[in-house]
Amino acid sequence: MTSDAPSRIDEGSAVVAHGLLTSMSVVSAGITTMWEHWADLTPEKRDHLFARILAHSDFVSDVLRDLTQGMPAGVVAELEAMQRGRPQRPPATR
Repeated sequence: MTSDAPSRIDEGSAVVAHGLLTSMSVVSAGITTMWEHWADLTPEKRDHLFARILAHSDFVSDVLRDLTQGMPAGVVAELEAMQRGRPQRPPATR
């Protein structure tokens, strides 16, 4: 943390941050498990892990999208432009 950063955040921000960190931990652990144990996982277990990863990544995206509500239009436009340049999730085949 930089010296000019606030030393404390409000309770609401702490709850949001905790939720985001929890979801990102699920995403990270799921991807690591898939990477390291793919051959050992049954197709059902893979599907379960993929579903959890996608659900938690969608949650993070939704929360961050909600946090941008009320931002100045120029900032929102810049964020949307950045998003358009990023790779998108391929459509589901199931």
